[in-house]
Amino acid sequence: MFVIATALNKEYHSQEILDMLKSIPDMTWTPAIPARFRGITVEEMKNLYTKNTQRFHAAPKMTYRAAKDLPASFSWLNEKPECLKVRDQGQCGSCWAMSVVGSFSDNRCISGKDATRVTYSEQYELSCDHVDRGCMGGSLSSDMSFLKKTGVPTDKCVSYKSGKDGVKHVCPRKCDDGSEIDMHEKIVSFANVCQGEESIKAALTQGTIQTGFTVYQDFSTTLSIYQHKLALPKVPRCCVLFSWWKKQSKCWTFVTHGVPHGEKTDISVSSVVRMNATSKLNAICKQCE
Repeated sequence: MFVIATALNKEYHSQEILDMLKSIPDMTWTPAIPARFRGITVEEMKNLYTKNTQRFHAAPKMTYRAAKDLPASFSWLNEKPECLKVRDQGQCGSCWAMSVVGSFSDNRCISGKDATRVTYSEQYELSCDHVDRGCMGGSLSSDMSFLKKTGVPTDKCVSYKSGKDGVKHVCPRKCDDGSEIDMHEKIVSFANVCQGEESIKAALTQGTIQTGFTVYQDFSTTLSIYQHKLALPKVPRCCVLFSWWKKQSKCWTFVTHGVPHGEKTDISVSSVVRMNATSKLNAICKQCE
């Protein structure tokens, strides 16, 4: 027991890992420890990631085709920046809930269903979706199923609490202020649009996309374009994809919800991650409203 506790309390980052990364030629970033992760322990880092490795359940497959030629680069940060926002998941493995409800909030704004961006309740999804496992992780298709069948109220009604204590919390029957929960917004359908790069791009021009990828330890040392370099410990991670771009190579750009790459909660260059296309996306689900 003592050995386990000592391992979990060990600092997650080490100078040895940074030195190893800095010695690799042709790096797409300069390895460093972002302020958000300085001094963080192995246990605290584990709490940021989903623990459910069975999260990519079957979802209806759909191939998107663009009506016209797609541009070399596209970003909702340029098209409708007011519709995107980063939320910090805190000390809870709730990236699955953060990403599904975050994309939902983005896309209702992008589509005009909400006149301005409304933040919907990740806490309600986290606490009331009993198929998924709260702070222990969730599935990119079952979380969508909950959003289709049950829906969520606004964050103003049920605010996010699990980031402070790492607890799922009981599904609320009333809003935080004691009033009735009188509104649940839902999606009509969803699909896995990962049927090739062009399908992903075409779907992305219609709205942001929830996705998942494998995170290695070197991921949390990047402040620029991420490309996996070391065979380090790995965990699953969920996020929101909102752009692609080309420079020297194709990159996807997405939002993570631990805000590891900046301390801001509005999207900026410092709070998103650019990932080289050689870093494989595991699955992509597009919401259809």
